[in-house]
Amino acid sequence: MNIEAAIAARNEFRIGEVAIRFEGPLGIISGPRMGSTGPARVASDDLRELVRTDDHGRYRPLPGARTMPGGWEVRCHSADELLDAIDAIYPLALRHIGQHERGELRVIPLDEVLRRQSGRYAVAASLGVEGRKAACNTLCGRCVRTPVWCEAALPPGGIPCPEPCSVLVSLCREAALWDTSPPAPSAPVAGLPFARFDIPGNEVRETYLADRAGAPLAGSPSLNATALPGDDALVG
Repeated sequence: MNIEAAIAARNEFRIGEVAIRFEGPLGIISGPRMGSTGPARVASDDLRELVRTDDHGRYRPLPGARTMPGGWEVRCHSADELLDAIDAIYPLALRHIGQHERGELRVIPLDEVLRRQSGRYAVAASLGVEGRKAACNTLCGRCVRTPVWCEAALPPGGIPCPEPCSVLVSLCREAALWDTSPPAPSAPVAGLPFARFDIPGNEVRETYLADRAGAPLAGSPSLNATALPGDDALVG
């Protein structure tokens, strides 16, 4: 999807969890719908701060996580303001989309990212193939970006993810430790910090552990199985 062309033609489109439409001279970005009340208007200058937390006030360490706060809209008066607003919501998404369309996107696989970890994160490289698959399935399934670094097919209008993020590396670190000393499962606890994988009850943690035990949690988001990398793609 060429977003700049869509804006120039004033065609409605979606990116991630937000929708863009046009009314007169305005380009309007709407966040996820929330109840039956109308959206609150937010200034474009306040948008970056707004999307730092979810509806429960929890910090969103993964900008693409499907935890975008809802019930808001931003009215942009120019194409540049609209593009800047999209970049505030999904940093680097526009650049990566353009690079992918031109065949210029530099993709770095998980194996390479884990190999270069040091210090307390060096243990992440010891996570086996099945653990890496489960980590990708668990975390990337909660993100609007498509992990093209594991050869996932980019859907129309999708946002390519060229490299495993630091949140996934953190999950792989914890997962490697769990493999050597498996923790007892706990019921997911709403409201726990998204990336505190060391805390029992963290939803991502419990989903990963259930996946590895062969009993996925009901309703947990995941990648399509066909989009996951094979063993060769994971181990390099």
